[in-house]
Amino acid sequence: MLLNNFPGTAPRKAMNDEVISGVAEAASLMGKEIYFPEGLLGFPDEHRFILSRFHPRDGSQSPFFVLDSVNGALSFPLIHPDLLSWKFPLPVLPELLDCLQAVNGADQLVPLLIVTMRDSVDDITVNLQGPLVLNPISLRGAQMVIENFPLCQPLLSSSAPDL
Repeated sequence: MLLNNFPGTAPRKAMNDEVISGVAEAASLMGKEIYFPEGLLGFPDEHRFILSRFHPRDGSQSPFFVLDSVNGALSFPLIHPDLLSWKFPLPVLPELLDCLQAVNGADQLVPLLIVTMRDSVDDITVNLQGPLVLNPISLRGAQMVIENFPLCQPLLSSSAPDL
């Protein structure tokens, strides 16, 4: 069961107010194995992943992370929503907190968005409909389904998505 956003749930405070700490929390997960009890959309049998920083061949800095399955079969480019030019309100349900064993509540969770790479930088998109949420304490993750958010939001869009 992937976690769905049901109408009437209260959204979590937008994390863009904590730009440094949000990305730093994601960076603290580098090289650690993260367990997704329910797998990911389309990959229900893949449960174990490792998060790393994306390193471009030219040696430049990158805002992207990479989530690799432990068996090497899957790899997803990711970005932390704090690095986008608009706010991403993440709705947090009690079921999500239970699944991730988030005993300290939603403030300890780290959201990441799956990035779809394209040939042109202008065509790169992020999936706002299926964000990943990680707990750096329990090392557990889940993929949410937020049906009213866009599936393919342009990464470099100057206008905020309709959330």
